[in-house]
Amino acid sequence: MQLVQLITLTTLFFTGLVAAIPGVVEMRSPETDLSELLEERGTVHCANIAKIKRPNKYEKEGCTPDRSLGFLSAHNCFNKGGRAYMCVQGGKSFCVQGGSAIKKTGYESGECFQ
Repeated sequence: MQLVQLITLTTLFFTGLVAAIPGVVEMRSPETDLSELLEERGTVHCANIAKIKRPNKYEKEGCTPDRSLGFLSAHNCFNKGGRAYMCVQGGKSFCVQGGSAIKKTGYESGECFQ
């Protein structure tokens, strides 16, 4: 008898929760949520946690360890004569080349290269 009451109460409880959610519930992929969140907030923060170690990956763009000026904002990188800027966002790294292109990004906390 107790098992029947427990099942009945559990069913009523969860039915009430589902009924309390207005509209249709839609599942979305996390990648879509992250990119939309970054675009909505206008996120310009780079998540670099260490200086670049693999020079060959971005050598063409100018992001090589021996030319690093350290972690700077994009505008400070431009002001110090930076020619390339490495930024990591959403687990993906990219290198921006060219002084004016670096300044336009408005990124913060990336790695600057001369």
